[in-house]
Order: sequence, then structure tokens, then C-alpha cells
Amino acid sequence: MVHLGELADEAGDEDAARDWYQQASDLGSADAMFHIGQLGRFTNDTAAMREWFGKAAALGHTGAMVGLGYRIESEEADFDKAREWYLKALEHGDTDGLYKLGYLADKLGDVDAARSWWGQLADLGAATGMLRLGDLAKEAGDMKGARSWWQKAADTSDDGYDGAYDAMENLADLAYDAGDKKAYRAWLEKAERWPPPMGMSGIDMEAILSGDEGAWQNMLECNAERGSSDAMWALVESALDEGDVEAACSWLRQGADDGCAGAMTKLGGLAEEAGDLDAARAWYEQAAKLDDPDAMNNLGVLVQQAGDRDAARAWWEQAAKHDDPTAMALLGVLAEEAGDLDAARAWYEQAATLDSSVAMFNLGALAYGAGDKDAARVWLEQAATLDDPKAMFNLGVLAKEAGDTAAARDWYEQAAALGSEEAEKALTELDASTSGEDGNA
Repeated sequence: MVHLGELADEAGDEDAARDWYQQASDLGSADAMFHIGQLGRFTNDTAAMREWFGKAAALGHTGAMVGLGYRIESEEADFDKAREWYLKALEHGDTDGLYKLGYLADKLGDVDAARSWWGQLADLGAATGMLRLGDLAKEAGDMKGARSWWQKAADTSDDGYDGAYDAMENLADLAYDAGDKKAYRAWLEKAERWPPPMGMSGIDMEAILSGDEGAWQNMLECNAERGSSDAMWALVESALDEGDVEAACSWLRQGADDGCAGAMTKLGGLAEEAGDLDAARAWYEQAAKLDDPDAMNNLGVLVQQAGDRDAARAWWEQAAKHDDPTAMALLGVLAEEAGDLDAARAWYEQAATLDSSVAMFNLGALAYGAGDKDAARVWLEQAATLDDPKAMFNLGVLAKEAGDTAAARDWYEQAAALGSEEAEKALTELDASTSGEDGNA
């Protein structure tokens, strides 16, 4: 019965899957109970997920133990209780518990513990453990160690599509940064052919490499089901391009259930676009608990729109602690609106060091307002290098004020090419004035 439920689940027939799982659950199948809990990801029914995971875990289902631990970690931030469930899963032989324990330790800033947990996972030959050890080495500035661990992960073929694939992409990035185009292409080509054919049941690799879109879609779905975040995002992007928001949300919920904060934030954004602010807030809050600054920024915007500037400031300050330039720029705007130009300038300058074109533009506006056109021009030129059309337009205005119509036209044309309607209008006016001058002459 469980297998029949899995077949229905894979075919997208949630009702049939639930019926088969329920029948098996009534006979005491812990696996069926776990699957019923997993169905909650389609509706974001976290209460049902926890209920069924709890029932399955009580019968010794290790996947349910890990799932229950994650739900507690993400929804309650009760890290001690979550750790207990991960340890229990590990005691029953589930190596996912090792990964989650390492992730939790890293999240809480205990790098030594994270290294220990992921080291145990790597000792078992898991690519995910090797990948994360490489990430830790990179964060510590040990690029030689990072490359070594990523190489080991890339050479692993027994498990971990996501770990091996991500390691290959990391190695490609290293080669690119080093200017080694040959190695860069080699790693990307190897990543495109991952996982090996022996792990690709039902996948036609020859068709994929020949450009068959159907085979490519089949491979993406296979890899997304195996936990690949890259495949999940590719499917989400494809679904949204086709206007199929429901399909996109289905993949995003799977990513969210696997702990992907970005997927939670995207779900929040789609809910917000649909006008469901309560659902949007719920998704953003889940992602914020995982330290996602984009979610914090979005929560700040939501509460600001509701008139609560203090709550908005609190969310943006949290995001700013993660060196998020968008949050810093938003805090600068709040300070500027409150009349505190020194604080606004300080926030903008922090954001500008992190390549925020918005902050650079705002610094230029502050300088212009203070009568310092030279400083304004410097900031606007920095923003323009980041393809900011507003900065380009205003550089055109400065050039025109200085009587340099050639430079003004150049800036307006650059801004118009990036979609600036005000630049297009300025070009029309400039052409008219130039034409009038020619006529008078």
C-alpha cells in the first residue's frame, strides 16, 4: 500500500496517495505515517506534519525523527529539543542526523562541533559531509583545505547528488577565479553530467546531452526529488516562466521542507503577490528563523506598510547584522525621513561598501541637497557603474546644468537603454532644444 501511495504521490495525485498511505497507516505502518506527514508540505500544514512525524517517530522511523527535529528547530527555535531528535535518529543509524547536527552547530556558531559532525559524515563517504567541511575551510581562509574537501566530494558517487554537484560548482568557481578556463569548463561539464548514469534510473543521458528538453526536465525532477537545490530552483524558474505558479509552489514547498530558507522566502513573495499577507508573513518568519536577511527585509516592508516603523526598523537591523546592504539602505531611508541625516549617511556608507547602488544614489542625493555637486557626481558615477539608471539620468542632469549637452545626452541614452522613461523624456526635450537652437542659427 505504501508503494502504491508513493506511485500516486509521484504522479501528483495527492488524494490517492493520502488514501493509500492512510490504509497502510491504519495497519500500523510507520513509513506510511511519515509519508502522510510529508504531504503536509503541499499545503504548508505544519501541525499535521508534526503530528504524523511524531506518530512515525514513536514507532522508530528515523526520517520522521529528523523531520520532527527540523520542524521544532525552524518553527519553535527550540534547538535543544531539535538536537535531541537528531541524536535519536543518529542512534538509530540515520546519517541525516549527522548532517542536521552539523548544520545546527554551524548555525549556532559552534564551528568545532559542526566540523566534528560533518567529519563523521565524511568518514562514512558522504559527499554532503565533505562539501560542508570544504565550506568551513573556505570560511576560515584555508582555500587549500577547501579545494581538497571539494575534490573528495566531487569524486564521490555513492550518495549525495547535491553534495557532489555543489562541490563541482565550487571547484569551477575556484578555477574561474584563478583564470584557469580549461579547468573551469571541465568542472562545469562534469557537473552537467552528474549524477552518473548508474544512479539515474529512468534517465536518458544521451537524450539530455543532445538537448532533449523533456529528458532534461525528467532529470531535473529526479534530482530535485533527491534533494538537489539547484534542480529545485531550475524547476521553479521554469514553472514561473510558464505561468504555472502552483507547480512552482509545489517545488518550493519541497525545498522549504528540506530547510531551504530561500524557498521559504520565495513562497512568501508569491503569497504576497497573490495578496495573502498572512501566508507571506508566515513564510518570511520561518525563513527569518534560519537567518535569511531577504526574509527579514520583506517582513520589515510588510510591517512598515502596516504603519509600524519601529517593527520595520527592528527587522532591518537584524538583517543588517548579516551584512545585508538592502537592509542598511532601508535603515538609511528611515533615518533620513526622521531628519537624522548623519545617521542616514552612516547607513548609506555602510551599504555602499557592499555595492548597494541604491545607497550610492542616496549619498549622491544627500550631497546634491547640501550643495556639493562634485561629491554628488562621484557617488552617482559609482552607482552608474552598477547599471543604476536613476544615477545615469541624474548624471545627465548634472552635465546639462554644467552646459555639457554631449555628456548629458550620453548619460540619458545609457539610462534610457536600461528602461528609464524620464531619461527618454529628457532626450526628447534635449533634441527639441538642440533643434530649436539650430533653427535659430
